[in-house]
Amino acid sequence: MTFKVGELVIMQNASYYTEWNGALGVIVSPLAPRTSMDLVSMKYRTNPSYRVKVLTQDGIIVDARPHQIRRLHGPDDATTRDRSRSRPRPAVVA
Repeated sequence: MTFKVGELVIMQNASYYTEWNGALGVIVSPLAPRTSMDLVSMKYRTNPSYRVKVLTQDGIIVDARPHQIRRLHGPDDATTRDRSRSRPRPAVVA
């Protein structure tokens, strides 16, 4: 799944800024190999990532790997997954 510059996304799977999970963001730079500091291990790593402006009051531009963002679906978009869970049936006691 690729994202275009200017596309709105939802942040998810944050490794450091977990308070931004579920926050709205906008793609400001396309997917490319980028070297950035992994704030958990404090080491520089090169990974394919997007530059995303997190749209919060204290939001900054972050490098987000593809699994850390998802599309923002409009109200008229059909969903592909059924959110209902199959409920276990009660056991028959004989």
